[in-house]
Formats: sequence, structure tokens, C-alpha cells
Amino acid sequence: MPRASGLRPGILHRSGDLTAFTADEAGVLVAQHGLASVLDLRSDSEVERYGPPRGLLAHGVRWLRVPLTGYPRDTIAARQPGVADRTRYLHGILTGAAPGSWRFLFRELSGAADRPFLLSCHFGKDRTGVVVAAVLALVGASRHEITADYAAGMADLLAKADRFTDKWLRRGHTREEYLSRLRTSPLTMERWLTEVTVRHGSIEEALLALGVAADDVAQVRELLAVPAPVRPRHPAGAGDLPEGRR
Repeated sequence: MPRASGLRPGILHRSGDLTAFTADEAGVLVAQHGLASVLDLRSDSEVERYGPPRGLLAHGVRWLRVPLTGYPRDTIAARQPGVADRTRYLHGILTGAAPGSWRFLFRELSGAADRPFLLSCHFGKDRTGVVVAAVLALVGASRHEITADYAAGMADLLAKADRFTDKWLRRGHTREEYLSRLRTSPLTMERWLTEVTVRHGSIEEALLALGVAADDVAQVRELLAVPAPVRPRHPAGAGDLPEGRR
């Protein structure tokens, strides 16, 4: 679960491989964290190959399909892509996804973010990382917090690497080569955030340019941001009272 200064605690969760949740694990998320919905960024072919999140569905979690697909993949075609390759890949997810993908995603997000929800793709790394970074930026999280969150999932990814054996075999990679693809360097996210700023001004401006509705952006920010503290109000004219009557 991301932790950032501007984000309401306990509302946004992230994971990889939705199909790995057992019914018991899903039950804990619902009972202890109030999980109400999951926004699934996987493509139709990924859902067909790996299946729905049955454990979550068994506990009444709402499954919202918001495919984030169509972006270029040749940017990480190398067996061990470097930071520059990964940065281009993240930017492709933002700007090269199928037309309307981000608009639909934020429309669904604006309707789900009033209760605890889960964001996930297949690995929970790049698509999920970009979406979470966008949300954190909207609520005012610092760049350090965003990059730290992106890097935080690496240990879990590497520990579960063997769940993705079919991926590296299908691509002709070795296990070690595939492990290198699961490493989420904070430098990659840092460079991507800089690139977004240079090209678009901000993540919010990039989203609006992609057709995301301004109302949906505002709604997501309002639902997810920590409310501003209410300042105590003094009686009108109190400062003008004579010293002895204050």
C-alpha cells in the first residue's frame, strides 16, 4: 500500500498477479482493510490466459476492467533493458496506450475511490507503477515518495519470479535475464517523472491532453487527498476589542 504525505491512508492498495489471491487472503483484505473494488489493468488476452481474480470475487470485491494496453513494447526488447529503455517504456504506457484508455480508467477510478480499492496489472510493476505515480502526483506527493513507492515492490516481485516462468520461456529468456526485468529502480521512475515534466509540464497536464476529463481528475484528487486542516475561526471583530475585554 503506497504511503505518501498527501494520500489518505488505507484507501489505495496495489499488487501484482490478481489471480494469486486465495480466498483466505482476499477475506483478510475485505475484513481488515474494507477492500471494495479492484481496477484490473490487464489486457483481454492476459485475462483469457491467466483468468479472473477468483479469490477476490468470492468475497464480493467489485472487478472493474480498465485495460491499459496498446503501448509500444519494443523499447524493452533487449534481454536486460537499461534505465533509458525502461524510461521510454514507462512513457509509452502514459502516451502510447490505446486511445481512450486513460480517460476510461479515470472515469472508473473517480467512481471507485470513495472506498478502499486495489490497482493491479499482471506484474503490478510498470502499468500499475505509472498509474499509482499519477495518482500520487495528483494528491501532492513528493517526487521522492513516488520513486520510493515504485521501487518498494521489487523484493516481492523477485521472490515470486517463478510464477512467471511461462513468460521468460515464451520469450526465450533465461531466469536471470527475466529477473533483471523485474527490478524496479527508483532511477527509472525519477527519470520518467523528469521527462513528463519536460514534455508536458506535469502529470495532470499530460492526463488532460490524453482526454481525461478534468472533472474526473478533480474527483480523484478530492477523494484520495488528505483533507486540508480546518483553521479555527475567531469571532468577527474580536481583534478590535479593548484589551481588558478580550
